[in-house]
Amino acid sequence: MNLFRTNRLYPLLLVSLGSLLGLGASCERRPAPRTGTVAPTPPPAADAAAQAQHPSLRVYFLVDLDGYVEPCGCQQRPLGGIDRIARVLENERPNAPRSVLVASGNLFFYEPRIEERMIYQERAKAESLTEILASLGLAAFAPGPSDFALGPEAWRSLSTSVRATPLAANAGMESARVVDVQGIKVGLVGVSDFRPATGDAPTGAPATTDPVEATRTAVARARSQGANVVVVLASVARRVARSIAGDVEGVDFVVAAREEGAAPPPPERVGSAFLVTAPNQGKHLGVIDLYLRGDGRFQDVSDSSATAGRTRLDARIADLRERLAQWEHDPAADRGAVESQRRRLADLEHQRAELANPVIPSQGRFFRERTIEISTDVAKLPSIETRIATYFRAVNEHNRVTYATLRAPPAPRGTAHYVGAETCRDCHEEAYAVWEGTPHRRAYRTIEDVSKNFNLSCVGCHVTGYRQPGGSEVVQNEGLRDVQCESCHGPGSAHVTARPGPARRTTIRRTADAEFCATQCHTPEHSDHFDYERYLPRILGPGHGRPVGEGDAGTPSDAH
Repeated sequence: MNLFRTNRLYPLLLVSLGSLLGLGASCERRPAPRTGTVAPTPPPAADAAAQAQHPSLRVYFLVDLDGYVEPCGCQQRPLGGIDRIARVLENERPNAPRSVLVASGNLFFYEPRIEERMIYQERAKAESLTEILASLGLAAFAPGPSDFALGPEAWRSLSTSVRATPLAANAGMESARVVDVQGIKVGLVGVSDFRPATGDAPTGAPATTDPVEATRTAVARARSQGANVVVVLASVARRVARSIAGDVEGVDFVVAAREEGAAPPPPERVGSAFLVTAPNQGKHLGVIDLYLRGDGRFQDVSDSSATAGRTRLDARIADLRERLAQWEHDPAADRGAVESQRRRLADLEHQRAELANPVIPSQGRFFRERTIEISTDVAKLPSIETRIATYFRAVNEHNRVTYATLRAPPAPRGTAHYVGAETCRDCHEEAYAVWEGTPHRRAYRTIEDVSKNFNLSCVGCHVTGYRQPGGSEVVQNEGLRDVQCESCHGPGSAHVTARPGPARRTTIRRTADAEFCATQCHTPEHSDHFDYERYLPRILGPGHGRPVGEGDAGTPSDAH
């Protein structure tokens, strides 16, 4: 069931999305091209030399998109965004008229299990994402365990809406698909493991068989159908992906999911195949440019591989030069052996020179792999940006209505509840003035301005006492908006009513240590450059961590 259809905002959304997708007044959908990221277009006019630089085929790949349509805006340097990826695909079109877009790993959701009250929001986001990916022409994907987080019915709906072929040769799904990209037949094979890193597979996820054997059969099928190139989409552990690359005959590339590193490694050759990957959540878009100028195995001319090769050769050359310098002054050294090592050094230096500026030979089969960082330097494609904004507005309105009367649980008798910064101001006017000049004071406004103030993924870090006893909720947060005093110092009702004296200080938390900040809101995912020692001075000042009248060079105070 499409969740937007059950909401009173659906007619508005349908008109908006329909206009963006180019749907007619009857709302009839036209199938998106399934042969690549864009409809085939003739190569642009260019001289022979420039034309030779165009790849014969380009494969774009996403790894563990995790249902992300855009990154968290709280990061210092946010990476990702399907609207920016769409812009890259559009900008790159003239350079690679033959292209195909694929994905490996979790596509629709991040978690394999979703909290009940998050279901509407997460499914609505997944439905928006499927519309976008369909418009970009996603050809095929190997699903991950989180794609089954909402059960088999939701899986069937989403995997149909995305209009790309789900491939899992070892899970009873379609095992292989051969895509004809303007005369080049690309064999796409998928294999999956639906067990998450921790816990059991989600309810309704298909049972799986041996991934290597299933891949072997699927690759043979793709080759029998005339595939010129075979790409395996491997939503499995990296060790399994490596086994597939090394043990299955006929594989050219394995797109490995579940890559957690911030910087993607260069292509790894395993047997006659190459293992490639990219950072998750759309932070990078993977690219493989293929140059088909003959037969044989593919050779790697990627810049990242050349850089890694230069680094290795530099170390070997430096070591050998040092040894030769020692042997030159050793009268006992075998002159013939020394001369042999000089020739070896010259050979290494020649290899190093060749890697200084790798070129694409005129004959054979070669590839260049890279990832395009999706940073804020990449402009957003307006039509996709509008779709994303439509989703956020719709979810915000849904949550505003649905959770209008929901309140945080009351504080148990004898325990403190939240009172709000205005109450603190009565006794801590200087501290309040410092707080008003900090980003914490504007935390709620930053999400309100972009229609995310009722978003269940955002609001918790932008209000005080969220879902805590005697605290705030999604909508019921009046007086507790922004990151107020009690976010760091704890609920203050007991402090307010306590008698003055030393015992009063024990009724609140005096300071928030680094671990507290890092686990509450400034997590690596949401605050990627958080440094407690560097950030702390930004929220301190006279009467708030420093003696009144003291400048920024002051020392912590007992003013609280």
